[in-house]
Amino acid sequence: MANSPLVGWQEAAALRSAPRRWSSALAGGAIILSWLYLNGPTFIWLGQSLPNLSMFNRLGLGVGSLLLIAYLARQRFHQRILHQRIHTASDANESTVLEFSLAPLLLVLGCAVGGVLARWLLGFEQLPAALFLLGSYGLVGLVLDSALWRKGLPAATAISTIIPFWVQFTTGLGFPARILTAHAVEAILHLLHLPALSSEDIIVLDTGITQVDLPCSGLKSLWTGTLLLLSLTWIEGRRIGGRWLLVALLNLELLIVVNIARVLTLVMLIQVARQPVLAEALHVPLGLMGFAVVSLAMWGLLRWVPKAERKERSAKPSTSRTTGRSWKVPRRSALLVSLLLSAGFLGLSFVPRPVNAAPLPALDHLTWDAPIQAESIPLTTAEQNFFLQHPGVIAEKQQFQSGSLSGSMILVASPTWQAHHSPEVCYTSSGLLLNQMTQQPLIPGGLGRWLTLDGGSMNAAYWFQSPSRTTDNYLDRLWADVTHQERTWTLVSILFDQPHQPQDPEIQTFLNTVYTRVAEVQP
Repeated sequence: MANSPLVGWQEAAALRSAPRRWSSALAGGAIILSWLYLNGPTFIWLGQSLPNLSMFNRLGLGVGSLLLIAYLARQRFHQRILHQRIHTASDANESTVLEFSLAPLLLVLGCAVGGVLARWLLGFEQLPAALFLLGSYGLVGLVLDSALWRKGLPAATAISTIIPFWVQFTTGLGFPARILTAHAVEAILHLLHLPALSSEDIIVLDTGITQVDLPCSGLKSLWTGTLLLLSLTWIEGRRIGGRWLLVALLNLELLIVVNIARVLTLVMLIQVARQPVLAEALHVPLGLMGFAVVSLAMWGLLRWVPKAERKERSAKPSTSRTTGRSWKVPRRSALLVSLLLSAGFLGLSFVPRPVNAAPLPALDHLTWDAPIQAESIPLTTAEQNFFLQHPGVIAEKQQFQSGSLSGSMILVASPTWQAHHSPEVCYTSSGLLLNQMTQQPLIPGGLGRWLTLDGGSMNAAYWFQSPSRTTDNYLDRLWADVTHQERTWTLVSILFDQPHQPQDPEIQTFLNTVYTRVAEVQP
């Protein structure tokens, strides 16, 4: 039997297929290494963030990932057994040649380009991390059966969403989400002819102050709603395509609208109807009710999405490869295509991230003329932890005396919006009561914010100053950074020990002097 013609033919076929296996291994290795090199910064971020997770959360993420890997391995094993039963030995040898499916290839390329754009435009590391994880599953689809890969796509998308936003849920996107929610509520209040002013996560009305905390940002409902949609997609076997994307976008829009309506309702109950007890009682039920309504509507819309095509187990050999969504690359071309894909990843890795080439203001060289007398004082521990955790930030804190004016000021020059904040949040967190906040023309060519603190016993003023313009709105400063209009800004925050009026000539002279001196040290 050992010398039978069949055995000899199988040995010859195995020898002929060896170069194909080597070329496939080289091609796959080049793709994987270049993909890992492209996403090197993501590994650093994940390595710094994952240790902050609790043991329970790390165990849950690990179990979920292992379950997905075990499921795909099991399906792959059954597919290989079935393939060996219905294909000849020569067909089995041909299956070792690399195959590229269109959908996974487009997903990998889209995640690669999207990750570069996310790092180039935004300072949220969660987005590149999610795209890296999702793109990695796309790489698996380059060698996995198309139908099997599509079946695991919802679970892989869910895991890609869970990990980055779970490790740093209270930072990153949660912060601008609170700002946008507060500004949306402010705009609606203006339509209702109710004067309101929002700043960061605080909404100020004539009747009081309302803070939009993390649960009111709506980010958790967006995150949970997306995971629920992905879970139902996987359970019901729905196909991820154009219709599914429309349902997903509508789901996000409805969750945003419902959350804004909830925050608006709470603000109206607290500040207009003067029913804080009722607002506190309805805070959680309103959120749950809105989420439930949107989830039911999303579940109904998901029925509009067609189910994924089930691969027939009794299909002929030719039908399993002619779905129109994949093609087999010949042995000689597989390595070339893989090298081109690897070169594309390496090329994207060399796309430079935008940096602020302009130097920061020399705040330590500020000089004051009489009657202003100022001396530097050390930053508090909280101020050091907030401002100086970002590279390239310069913070200067001084105590001043100018005629009847006295107090302290802090100047923070930063190339990133993440090292800035709205000072009223700092004042309230340190125990000072915010009574009123108004927009005032405090400085030449721009508005500032005038704050009344502790029942009118103290006042404060602040603005954000760049080499070309000044604004009182933290969202404007954030947007200018994201769109690369202006990257270098200086936060000027002044706290007066005694009550004053913004129209006082002495106040106006002092603020103009500070504005001018900061402008003079701008590079």
